[in-house]
Amino acid sequence: MFSHGKKIAGLAFAASLIAMGTARAAVPQDALVVGGIEYGASESYVRSVYGSPHKVETKYGASYSSGRATEWEYGRGFEIVFDDGFVRHIEVDARNGIQTRAGIAVGTDVNTLVAAYGRPDALYGDRYVYFADEDQTIGFSFEIENDCVDEITMGGLRTAD
Repeated sequence: MFSHGKKIAGLAFAASLIAMGTARAAVPQDALVVGGIEYGASESYVRSVYGSPHKVETKYGASYSSGRATEWEYGRGFEIVFDDGFVRHIEVDARNGIQTRAGIAVGTDVNTLVAAYGRPDALYGDRYVYFADEDQTIGFSFEIENDCVDEITMGGLRTAD
């Protein structure tokens, strides 16, 4: 009887792994929108929506096409990074009303997040990660704290923290 229970448990575990592998929650690339700004939007478009940034910084790194990028900061907890003049990363880490196209903002309950985007494609610590269908190096990452979204990242994704 004990071995029969182990077999059933093993089959159930295997079935759950198969289901996890086939039930990807990847989002269409055109859904990568935060605060009305799409992944790949131009600097001029962002300026037309939000005006001049409060602060501008240059960031350096091998992941940027020319080895550097420009970060625009808008008020409390809203940053946009441009690489060669196009949006490649947006971060929101404050309750400031900025949300994704699906209505997810800092402070949103994790159940609402999962209802909007499905089960995450990956979990990295306290981050729910959703890859873009067309390019799995970009997507959304939502940091969860106390069962609520604490930070939203859109654009280039790091797979480990």
